[in-house]
Formats: sequence, structure tokens, C-alpha cells
Amino acid sequence: MEDKDIVLWNIKESKERIRKAILKDRMIIFFTRVLEDLNKYSNPNFYGRMKDIYRLLFPFDKETDPKKIIQKMKNADLSLSEGLTLDNNEVNYLQFFINNLNEKCKLRDPRDAKKKIEEIQKSLVAKYLPSSSKVIEPYILGKIISSFGGIQKISRKPSSTVQLIGAEKSLFRHMSSGSPPPKYGLIFYSNKIKNSAMKGRASRALANKLSISLRKDYYRNFPQPLS
Repeated sequence: MEDKDIVLWNIKESKERIRKAILKDRMIIFFTRVLEDLNKYSNPNFYGRMKDIYRLLFPFDKETDPKKIIQKMKNADLSLSEGLTLDNNEVNYLQFFINNLNEKCKLRDPRDAKKKIEEIQKSLVAKYLPSSSKVIEPYILGKIISSFGGIQKISRKPSSTVQLIGAEKSLFRHMSSGSPPPKYGLIFYSNKIKNSAMKGRASRALANKLSISLRKDYYRNFPQPLS
């Protein structure tokens, strides 16, 4: 094998490793963050979100101009992604979102689009996190995964960490000034905690169940890192 062939083989192998390292939880994170934007602002622009998903789909493309990125996404065959691999449904989900963006990268009809995006996010969570989606609501689960940086990272953490995800500022205040420690983070927004008379105990129990289900979902539904 000549040096040129070795270089080409190494490049191909490296690209394949990068491709396999991009997990499907990124789709959950993407649509969760879109929903967060829609809940926070009346009609936000999605230039940043489009750059994020573009980097996942085409990690070797050097384009940085957000308007050109959007145009490329509209014209691209998303099923031929060099990075994150999409099935037909996931291609349709992204195409729905992209095709509903106007020239300012805002949704043409944010109210109707939000309903569809909520359905998409819920569907993705049920598909890739089936055990965890039975423990806690899909949107909150997506926020927890998003806040911690992905299913691979969070699956390695104890339930005490899962319980406090989203309460980092309160935890820092406790450590620096001695204020009361937080009892819960994002899981507080689950109806199972809101409707409980003993929220601290309920949050611990919920975090224990969620920690176990997240590990189960990760090892059952996501490819493991290459050694």
C-alpha cells in the first residue's frame, strides 16, 4: 500500500469514527432547544440552531455564514449526511422545520409550527429514550439531556447529579456562601414533583428511577464508543 493510499484510508477511517460518535440524542437536543426558544421568545430567529444542526450533519464543511448554511440545508439531501445519520422520519422532521423558516430564519407560523415540533420532540424521545420517557415528561427529559450535554455523559452520573441538573447556580451559592442547598433542578417542573406534598423526597425518588432508566436507554439504544 502506497503512502497516498494509507493517508486516504486514515481519512476515511477518521470520518467514519466521527460519524459513529454523533449520537441520535442530538436530534432530541436540537428540537428541545427549538422548543425552549419558542417558549422563551414570541418569534425567535434560528440562525444559531441551524448552525448547530448543520455542524452535526456536515461536520467537514467549513461554511460559517448562517444565511449560506440555511440555503445549503434547504438544497441538501439530508439522507446523505456526512455526520449524523438520519432515517426517513428524521429527514422529514428536519425538512419540516427548515421549510417553515422565512428569509429572516424565523418560523412563518410559530404557533402552528410549535405544535408540530412538540409532536416531533415527543416522538424522538419515545423512540430513543423509551424507558426514561415513561418516568418523566418528554420535554423535561429533553431539557435534562440537553443541559448535561447528551445521554452518554448523563448515563455515567449518579442519581444525586440527575436530581440537581439545572440547579447549578443554587448549588454554587450553597458552596460559596453557605445558603441552603438545592433539593431539585429541572425535575421540579415534572408534575410528579409539582403535585407532591413532599417535594424533596419525591425528587429523590424520581431521580433514582430516572438515573436507572437513562442507563438502560443508553446501553440499549445507542452505539457504544469505539475503543
